[in-house]
Amino acid sequence: MSLQKRVRRSQHAKKETEFLRLKRTRLGLEDFESLKVIGRGAFGEVRLVQKKDTGHVYAMKILRKADMLEKEQRRVFTGL
Repeated sequence: MSLQKRVRRSQHAKKETEFLRLKRTRLGLEDFESLKVIGRGAFGEVRLVQKKDTGHVYAMKILRKADMLEKEQRRVFTGL
């Protein structure tokens, strides 16, 4: 195997490891900066947010679980 091919494989393996590590991380509210509220509903709101580390912009739906449970809006699992 040539040196150039081994270097490319090594670089690819490093990128793959980094990607898999990022995929495993859990995101939280602290990872985003809220830009503005773009909608409100019965159980929560939708916000325009920006991810702090990449700068990408997303819509985030924030639900109030207590309100949903109070209004009995939970799904019933019947099993298989």
